[in-house]
Amino acid sequence: MYFYETNISQLSGLKSSMTVNLLFIIYCFNLFVFLFPSCNSNKPKPFSNWQEPTTRIEFVLIPKGSFYMGNPFSERDTNNIETIHFVTLTKDFWLSKTEVTQEQWQKVMGVRELHPDKPNPFRNDNLEYPVVSKSYYDIQNFLQKLETLSPGNHFRLPTEAEWEYACRANTSTNFSIGQKISDSLSNYNAEITSKYSIIGKNVGHPTQVGSYSPNPWGLFDMHGNVWEWVSDWYAPYSSQQIVDPQGPQNGTLKVMRGGSWYFGADNARSYSRGTHSPESWGFSIGFRIVREKVDFK
Repeated sequence: MYFYETNISQLSGLKSSMTVNLLFIIYCFNLFVFLFPSCNSNKPKPFSNWQEPTTRIEFVLIPKGSFYMGNPFSERDTNNIETIHFVTLTKDFWLSKTEVTQEQWQKVMGVRELHPDKPNPFRNDNLEYPVVSKSYYDIQNFLQKLETLSPGNHFRLPTEAEWEYACRANTSTNFSIGQKISDSLSNYNAEITSKYSIIGKNVGHPTQVGSYSPNPWGLFDMHGNVWEWVSDWYAPYSSQQIVDPQGPQNGTLKVMRGGSWYFGADNARSYSRGTHSPESWGFSIGFRIVREKVDFK
């Protein structure tokens, strides 16, 4: 009996010693990570910022994730039904914090008016206004030229799913800022009666990007200011779960998102969809872009 009790005591002491050693190892590891964070990972953290050197377009790293895309059942409108469906985005992506401005456009494309027969009505106004009156194909030319000025990067329009995911920023309300908006929160036509808005004023033109508070992920003007082209061709949604949707392979109309200063609150909801011919342009249609780092290996 004495022999048995002695061994139990020894084992208890050994376990206690191992516990102390393990705690010490964990402490040392955490201290190392704290003192040398760059050694932990070369991968940028979600919501990190990056600035393109030539245009000074700022980007936010949006983390991958899943969300319900479309018009919630409790907010269905008979004139704009969009099927709610579950979407998963498997990759982080860099999205510009603001819409591309007139100044940023000019740094890439110059000051020549692309469509003198129907020009940008704000081209002689504030250079920090979002650039408008550019077709989908005009923007593709801009992106190609930007890549020649910014080696190692690929630029594109966001997909419709990426845009809505970033706009919602982990919210499920009509807007990332709640169920209703007002003219103090976003640049839209608050004179138009809407159950999603408090009646207010209409500024009557775009405003300088970043004039209103950002959404929870640091993105500005996702509701209003100007419509934003996305890469998808328009098609009705499927009700099925989908991973990294790109939209149909072809179509006749491209999707645009976010509403604008000219339209009411209904168009500025996180899930509202607009369409436009890719060959055409409009005085309240602009864009923001996605940056992908090119791996030369």
